[in-house]
Amino acid sequence: MALEKFRGYVENQEIIIASDHQPLKWLMSIKSPSGRLARWALQIQSFHPKILYTPGKSNVVADLLSRPVHDNKEFVCNLNTISIELPSRRSRDIREEQMKDEDIKKIIDCFESGRKDEDFINWTSRGYLMNQGILYRYSPDTESEEAQLVVPCHERERVLQQYHDSPTAGHSGSEGTYFKIASRYYFPGMRKFIAEYVKNCAECNRYKPNNQKPAGLLRTPIYAQRFETLAIDLFGPLPETPTGKKWIFLIEDTSTKWVELFALEDATAQNCAKFLIEEVFLRYGLPRRLISDNGTQFVSAVMQQTCNFLGIKQELIPVYHPQANPSERKNRDLKPKLAILVGDAHDTWDEKLAMIRFAMNTSKCDTTGHTAAYLQFGRELRTTDNVNHDLRSLIENDNFVAEITPYLTHFARLTPQIRERVEQKQDQRKKYFDKNRRPIYYQPGDKVWVTLHPKSSRSNKRSKKFYPKREGPYLVVTNRSPTTYDLSDSSTPDQVLGTYHSNMLKPYELPPEKNTSPVVPIKRRGRPRKYFPKADSSSGRLQSPRGSL
Repeated sequence: MALEKFRGYVENQEIIIASDHQPLKWLMSIKSPSGRLARWALQIQSFHPKILYTPGKSNVVADLLSRPVHDNKEFVCNLNTISIELPSRRSRDIREEQMKDEDIKKIIDCFESGRKDEDFINWTSRGYLMNQGILYRYSPDTESEEAQLVVPCHERERVLQQYHDSPTAGHSGSEGTYFKIASRYYFPGMRKFIAEYVKNCAECNRYKPNNQKPAGLLRTPIYAQRFETLAIDLFGPLPETPTGKKWIFLIEDTSTKWVELFALEDATAQNCAKFLIEEVFLRYGLPRRLISDNGTQFVSAVMQQTCNFLGIKQELIPVYHPQANPSERKNRDLKPKLAILVGDAHDTWDEKLAMIRFAMNTSKCDTTGHTAAYLQFGRELRTTDNVNHDLRSLIENDNFVAEITPYLTHFARLTPQIRERVEQKQDQRKKYFDKNRRPIYYQPGDKVWVTLHPKSSRSNKRSKKFYPKREGPYLVVTNRSPTTYDLSDSSTPDQVLGTYHSNMLKPYELPPEKNTSPVVPIKRRGRPRKYFPKADSSSGRLQSPRGSL
């Protein structure tokens, strides 16, 4: 309260409180206050004030402190005007447009002929009516109480542009656009026409998200022999080590899951090709396939010439689809293992690669059911903790033949067992993966939208939220598989832009064709509607069943 705030000034002083707060004076005159009123009265009485009631219009001294100062300065206000061109058409123009449509012209002629024949009854039972020479239709399915203007065939697209493409329409969905149009207009097959128009709207396809399941079912790879198919990838850049290393070059055998890790100073195509030849090809033999992403090191002429010279088929995964590269799964395992070993010394990661490689190759793989070392060498690698039961002790034993023969027999049966287990695991993963996917296939010559991956730029004042989500149309050149396709620009179909997965593509639909099918009156059973709209003699307006038009 104010008295507590100014206690140092008003305590032990005779003060007068002039206020328009009438209940405050009443509080000091009440005989037996209780509760909160009693507490307030005791606090005020400790200051011994004299309370005088002063009406607000007379209390100008206090009002002076709470009112803004008026300095009689003039301010110039900028007035912003907005001009909007609203389409307006005369009744005569609307009738002329309707008469250009042969189907609507038949209905108008039927009404204007004055004959109450079967066609007139059928059109009337469907809600058609005339007002000042213009054809309308009343639909009880809409929430509007007024009849809707019948739109001729050549004007339907203009109506869609006004209620869907205009800035005030906001590119609503098919249901929202239909709700806006159905309250004012009507034409046969309107809901389907609007749905097709919205579905094929270029701006909606470019900017709006796709609420459907991702496209493309899981494709299971074919089981290959050891070191027939290699998957490669680069991991980094990482903190530079004292020896100048900044990258990890990962190579995986897709059959045995054997992994090789090499530290590189620079992630160049020459370094990648050198380590592949010297450390892998000359040690394990030449593979038949080499899988990689679309990095500049792997699509370079150096890597292409190396693969062509050695007879290796180079396969690049689709753009922005790392799931197609098996080595990406090893990268996910490599990151936490490396982080745990380096601790706070982040620039010593190259010293840990040998231990991590050994750990990855001696760990059991859930897909194959064995370690990569066992599938590669036919035995588990010997460690410092395991010095017994190795192959060398068996050879030195007198019972070599009796003990080694079952071992070799078991290893010979291992390949078909692993193949069967791998196929079983692949079928299991495909079953769960395809639950949230939808199949979609394209043929050469189809046009598609391509999903973009923009980035925000603070310096250029660009936000990825405002970039289009797709771009197109692009042309499907070839289908490498049921889920991967080579695309090109529509203007240059001979130049392949790249390989894309189907989950990045969306069909490019052509605009809907104009509906040229004639409108035929429906032959309804039973008696027709007894109510026929008639003109109001006082207003000259036609009365619809639920209100005036």
